[in-house]
Amino acid sequence: MKTVIALLGVLAVVSAATVSSYISQDDRVRLSTLFSGSYKDAVTAYWSLKGLSILSALPKDSNSICQGLKSLKADTAENIFALTEAAALIKCTLPANPAYEAVLTAALKEKKVSALYFAYSAMKSLKLKVDNAQVNTDLEAALKSDDSPTSNGYAFMLTTALGLDTDKRYQLIEDVFAQADVVDGKYMQFEGGIFTTSLVIESSYKLASKAKKAPTLTNDQVQQLANYLLSRKHVSKVRSASQLLAALTTLSSNEFHVPVSISMDKLSAVSATNKKIAVRVGTVMGGSLGKMTLTADSGRHIADDAVVLSKKTLTTTSDPAVFELDFTNIKAPFGFYRVQLTAASAKPDSKLVGLKGAVEFKVVTAVTIDAVDLGVSDKDATDAKTNRITYPSTSAKLDADTHQKIVMKFNIKSSSSSETMKAHQVFVRMTHKETEQEITFVATSEEGSNRYTFELDVGANEKDFASLSGLYDMSLLVGDAVIDNPITWSVCPVQLSFLGRFSAAQEADQYKAKPTITHMFREPEKRPAAIVSNVFTVLCLTPFLIMIALWLRLGLNVSNLPASLSAIGFHVGLAGIFMLYYLYWTQLNMFETVKYLGVLGVPTFLFGNQLLCTIAARRKAK
Repeated sequence: MKTVIALLGVLAVVSAATVSSYISQDDRVRLSTLFSGSYKDAVTAYWSLKGLSILSALPKDSNSICQGLKSLKADTAENIFALTEAAALIKCTLPANPAYEAVLTAALKEKKVSALYFAYSAMKSLKLKVDNAQVNTDLEAALKSDDSPTSNGYAFMLTTALGLDTDKRYQLIEDVFAQADVVDGKYMQFEGGIFTTSLVIESSYKLASKAKKAPTLTNDQVQQLANYLLSRKHVSKVRSASQLLAALTTLSSNEFHVPVSISMDKLSAVSATNKKIAVRVGTVMGGSLGKMTLTADSGRHIADDAVVLSKKTLTTTSDPAVFELDFTNIKAPFGFYRVQLTAASAKPDSKLVGLKGAVEFKVVTAVTIDAVDLGVSDKDATDAKTNRITYPSTSAKLDADTHQKIVMKFNIKSSSSSETMKAHQVFVRMTHKETEQEITFVATSEEGSNRYTFELDVGANEKDFASLSGLYDMSLLVGDAVIDNPITWSVCPVQLSFLGRFSAAQEADQYKAKPTITHMFREPEKRPAAIVSNVFTVLCLTPFLIMIALWLRLGLNVSNLPASLSAIGFHVGLAGIFMLYYLYWTQLNMFETVKYLGVLGVPTFLFGNQLLCTIAARRKAK
């Protein structure tokens, strides 16, 4: 049993990791818009042009962009790198700048991985001399001080460019991906977010290609990485969006792992007029995988898990990445369905990852309103007298006052199967003919039945209408995700008469700001006169004064007092405590007194303990 449960858990994780999204044409248009426009700095220009290059959307006339690049400031290694790379993308020749070499040489001495990558790449683009071996040594030292995923990403890119220690750095790929977090068994990401995750993916596969070894990633991890990137495809930051596209392009075209995206081609539903659904099988960038076959292993109704199809091959279309599943001869009641699919390449390709997937869609139905009973009765009546009316015609006018109720009962029936059904949204709307004031009520289904009942107690709901008597239009509104023809039916006009206990002004008053509540503390009790306090103070001090007087009369003997630090410290601390008590009576509060007492009490206790030990030792010596 434990084995079965564990197996089911593994299958659940595998299912959760399947890729069901891709960069669509709408995504390409949106991202192209994000990357287009004027560029205020070299870094933005580089990432924007790189994104457009990946989307094959670079402007044909790039003269204006080239002139703009020449005017951009480049005083750091990253800016110089961005400027040279951006110029190379649009084949723009930049004017020579002697200051670049000094900036890039200084960046090589920073012993920072990203600075090394920017400086080395820029120097290569500018055809400046650079010592590859020294850069590789500096890279090793920089990685020892910073081995974060972002630094390793830049290190992998730099190692690929240097061509040194390739196998050694290749071994780090597994360690870097061990730092990633997996969310819900479906998404794998690094703490740095979109940019870091995308950078590590792109650089890892480039380094692996240089080493001619596949990255040490499982198929599930590859799919989880793809899922994370696709879940962030609506990012609005230029740098992150461009790097994300670079990573997705890498996952779509590398020689080791290509995650397969199995998803709905369009958000369509099976209906009486559309019996087909379209499924897209391709790369995460929306490209084709070549000649494929797609089989529906099973199709289940999500609500009751009923199987409606099994082992059905989908037909090909003019687009090699799109397949169609025809429901013409499949009995599928309205509702939501999940179809498990298996894709297979005409030529077996071991690099394809995730050839099994699933799509969810719905079968919709047209509905009609059936068996409508409408009437007015006394509000205390248990059996209301109603008349049968026919949808979609409008019934004759009804009259109701505060002693009556309006009753309507009806069924929602599927036109395709003629069976009654429930809908998620069933409302009755009352609209005043003159003011167009609307009030909406919920119609509920009877327990254990699909028949709906609506009762409006006119008197009990007078406040909701603000006692606005007059002619109302009563409409029935029905909607649901699986209803192909949402209904708004004007059932009948209704003349409502209220007693006038509530008005529109009263209704508006309840939304006005209430008076501000000002918190008031209890006023202190009246204190006694000063003379009374002084008398009681003298009485409290009398025993102390009598003690001092008796000491003076008898004569004080301080000869037994040790002349030591502990004796002086104890008596000073004791005097300080007495003074603290006095201050508590006059100006301090309890919390301040306890705080200061803690400061005075500890040393006084220690000095007193040492003093008593000294006195005891003297007595014992005698």
